[in-house]
Amino acid sequence: MWSPPKGFECMLIKSFDGVELNVCSNFWGKHVDGRVAVLLHGSPGQVSNWRFQVDHLVERGYPVIAYDQRGYGKSGKPERVTLEEYLQDLSTVLNALGVEDRQAVLVGHSFGTMVALPYATTREVPALCLIGSVVRLRTDFTDWVIQHLPPAFWRKLFFTENFLTRRMYRKLFFSKETPEEIYEEFIQDNKEYLESLPPHAFKYLYQLLDYDASEYAPKVRADTTIAVGREDAVTPPEESRRLHELIPNSKLLVVEGAGHMILYEKPDIINREIKELLKRGE
Repeated sequence: MWSPPKGFECMLIKSFDGVELNVCSNFWGKHVDGRVAVLLHGSPGQVSNWRFQVDHLVERGYPVIAYDQRGYGKSGKPERVTLEEYLQDLSTVLNALGVEDRQAVLVGHSFGTMVALPYATTREVPALCLIGSVVRLRTDFTDWVIQHLPPAFWRKLFFTENFLTRRMYRKLFFSKETPEEIYEEFIQDNKEYLESLPPHAFKYLYQLLDYDASEYAPKVRADTTIAVGREDAVTPPEESRRLHELIPNSKLLVVEGAGHMILYEKPDIINREIKELLKRGE
């Protein structure tokens, strides 16, 4: 299990509607003048999904914020969610740490890109790093099962560690080239968490099915890096290429030997891209 680096502390803060958010940073109570990395995890993710980015950036003295978005991790888990609530949560977190929009380098993974992208269209955010981007949410048979059958059936089938889920997660989230020890770290980080989530938390994305990144992308004026694993089966490279075409002056990086969990598979590449965006504000 991951232990956060020294000085990277987590606190619960109340968002605009009273929902508690688990917010972690290495500069509580300190003023930061330059750019700040703001890490937005996927679904059903949590802060620890950024373990390799947090360790690397904090060790090198970069200011970092990572938080469990509402419904996930150690944050509050309301029955229903909206995109607007996620955007207001992000604003609340930045305000709590004294960070202005013009300082925030938003780094989103998967679902996190659904928060970063629209936020950047109405705020003076200087930079975006969109990883495994969602253009539109897609549903499949697994989603139908979760929506229509009792949790007692699908929780054990899809979200409890067993022979089926170990094979399913490996194939769905990782490249065939990814070493087994990296996959095991992912399992250890997320096993207990996934098994403890309340059933309604697995249904949040179904409340956001009208999301369409193509509505927001042409309005983005921030420096934007788009990264995706060549073997990403969840958010395939063609979706990132579509965003690249829509976002003015964006940079597209298709990473070989990586799938959807590129944060674990190729952390050096992701860390390099984040640092590049942070340094542009120096």
